[in-house]
Amino acid sequence: MTNRNFENKLATIGALLVLIGVFFAATSAFAEEPANGASPVVVEDSASKVTISGARKAIAESAAAADKALKAETTFDLENQHSDITSTLIAANK
Repeated sequence: MTNRNFENKLATIGALLVLIGVFFAATSAFAEEPANGASPVVVEDSASKVTISGARKAIAESAAAADKALKAETTFDLENQHSDITSTLIAANK
């Protein structure tokens, strides 16, 4: 039991030392001024432009597919509520 308490205290002290080290490292990293004194400029290269345009295209395609599925599901639900005959015909066509 004494060994376990001693190990727990050592682990706690070690964790505190690591947290203090991380705190000081983060403080020094965020406190540094840019070397040239100007604000950093974000440079876009062609690879990032291609990636962004591809992502936009994929989002548009998935939104169109979700819209189509939502319209079909809503139509089916509404027709199912109002008329059993119409909903049976739609289900038969799928």
